[in-house]
Amino acid sequence: MNKIYGILLLICCGLLPAHAQPTRLEDLCQVFHLPSGKDTTTFIVFGTKDDLKVKKPLFLFRQGSPPTPFIIRDSSRYFLAGPFRFRDYKSEYHFAIIQKPGVRLVADQSYLDAYQKAIEQPDTPEEFISKKYLANNYRERYVEQCDQVINYLVKQPWVDARKVVYCGGSEGFTVGADLVANVNRHVTHTVLFSSNPNRRFEVIVQQIRAQIDRGEKSFDEGQEQIEKVYQVWADICANPTSIDKQFGDTYRAWYSFSQPVLPNLLAIRTPLYIAYGSADREVASGLDVVPLEFIARGKTNLTLKPYFDHDHMFFKLKRDTAGKIIGSEYNGDAVAKDWMNWLRTTPAH
Repeated sequence: MNKIYGILLLICCGLLPAHAQPTRLEDLCQVFHLPSGKDTTTFIVFGTKDDLKVKKPLFLFRQGSPPTPFIIRDSSRYFLAGPFRFRDYKSEYHFAIIQKPGVRLVADQSYLDAYQKAIEQPDTPEEFISKKYLANNYRERYVEQCDQVINYLVKQPWVDARKVVYCGGSEGFTVGADLVANVNRHVTHTVLFSSNPNRRFEVIVQQIRAQIDRGEKSFDEGQEQIEKVYQVWADICANPTSIDKQFGDTYRAWYSFSQPVLPNLLAIRTPLYIAYGSADREVASGLDVVPLEFIARGKTNLTLKPYFDHDHMFFKLKRDTAGKIIGSEYNGDAVAKDWMNWLRTTPAH
């Protein structure tokens, strides 16, 4: 995986106090398998079988880029991983999450600890980054999965198809913008967070330039690295579907996720909410100017919400009197509360 982006581990949320966690998987969520060509799309709906007897709107959450399992088993208890507490809003929505192909559905803590160490190495074992995952890790495949799952769920008697929410951050931002703009017409509200609306590959150049500005690299050293990045991008564009050639991620993943997102954002006609942290510099620099494009086109369906001094995963940074970062505190639940309130008060177009 590309070290420039870092590894964004999921936050274990949707939780009750430890003693109240379910000891059976079926008491946490219901697992579904849909045929998808020669493969299968696996997804979960949060809640018990009895919860599926209650008709509620649909909330599809799409995770970010790391191939980590989103169900955690600790001893005999199960936890759902995500950026906010799904359980707090269980009465309002059916929450669905799609498993990435080639990624295990459930993992225990020892696996996650080993995974974290493995992905920091140059050659990650296939146990953690499988060939199946690499072959399926591209935007179009994930959009296809989301479309399939939504189309299936809106036909279920326990789903109120009058309100369908897509929510995704980072990689899930790019997937959702494409899905809602070009593919699925069932989505009535879109919540996106923490992603640059320009090419993903641009972030590498931006980060190197920032290192030059901070004096961490000389101009000549940094410029040489930027020129090499251009060469890699040229090779990626010449081999856009290759999964054998890699630059951290496969060429196919890079090319797929490096298409500009702004045209898709502008094509969305239904209510759109975008959140991001101002300290997530490469993301903030792109999202800060998105309203200008919406205004220029007379579009009024965008709500943009920046969070001061929050990072990519909505940790609020703590600084000393000189402005140096000395710690952080997770604030994702408060961020999610804001967009959940927006969903309550914003009618579908």
